[in-house]
Amino acid sequence: MTATVEVAGLSCRRGGFTLGPLSFVVPARGRWAVVGPSGSGKTTLLRALAGLDRLDGGSVRIGDRLVAGGNTHVPPDRRGAGLVFQDGALWPHMTALQHLRFAAPALSRDDALLLLRAAGLEALADRKPAKMSGGEAQRLGLLRALAPGPGVLLLDEPLRSVDVHQRDGLVLLLRTLADARGLTTILVTHDRDEALALATDLAVLHQGRLVEQGPAATLLRDPQTAFTAAFLAGAACLPTSPDGRDRIATPFGSFPRPAGNHGDLRLVLLPGDALAAPAQGTVARPAQPLGSVLTALPADAGCTLRVSLGDQIVHAHADATLPPGTTVHLSLRRPVRLLPWDRGSPTPTTSP
Repeated sequence: MTATVEVAGLSCRRGGFTLGPLSFVVPARGRWAVVGPSGSGKTTLLRALAGLDRLDGGSVRIGDRLVAGGNTHVPPDRRGAGLVFQDGALWPHMTALQHLRFAAPALSRDDALLLLRAAGLEALADRKPAKMSGGEAQRLGLLRALAPGPGVLLLDEPLRSVDVHQRDGLVLLLRTLADARGLTTILVTHDRDEALALATDLAVLHQGRLVEQGPAATLLRDPQTAFTAAFLAGAACLPTSPDGRDRIATPFGSFPRPAGNHGDLRLVLLPGDALAAPAQGTVARPAQPLGSVLTALPADAGCTLRVSLGDQIVHAHADATLPPGTTVHLSLRRPVRLLPWDRGSPTPTTSP
């Protein structure tokens, strides 16, 4: 049965690390990815949603049921959620068919075979995990989670143990089965490409805090924090300093401070925000700092350069291919974007 997942004020403490408090709602049939670097709290969150760990605060609802919060803790096998581990976590002594029928005792042999057929595994029905490839084992792990007919599917980096050439097929299978069954899907991963392949909406975690959430396309195109821009889009985030009361000094010149924002800001350069041109001299101009070309890739018009600027890498556009080692002036092609590092800083604004 299709279900929403509603998290309100969730917090979990693990040693010296605290996750949350977090609040969000994943709509029925939604495909969400929770992304962030190692140590941001992704697996802690997934374990809390699955019921493997108890909450220290807040609540979790799946559909109209309170499954965690207060004195309530519904065990994992009664939450109506399927969990797919990054390593498959298969039982070595069971065949593929036995995995499905053990996970869902009411599932007939014929129905189990149909499920295996949907994943291209029918020929492996009597094979054990040791005789399967990594991709086959991960497909079986997915089917085992789906066999009981959950309304929610929880995925812990499901592509991590799969060879690159098998990933597209597994992504297509995940999306096809989730859509066909009307599942609400929550993926946790540190891999941006995995998140974008499987999810329509993203939630960004950093040091246990929810930094941003929203449609993937929006967060890529118009991030509201420098952390999201750097993590999702590979943006360069350059330091700034106050330049008088109402202005900010950056390597590209001085700009008005965004209204209502008095915290520490970064100048964020998304790929293509900067233009690179060969330097006519070796002296940086106030609005055109000097960088050095690291690599060049042909583009539809001109090329895309990776340029070192201090300790940052700027993905800049150039009208012609420039060889590595070329010294270039960088200038802005788009309106300046001054953003706080993460949610702990004031709300960001894009300057005109």
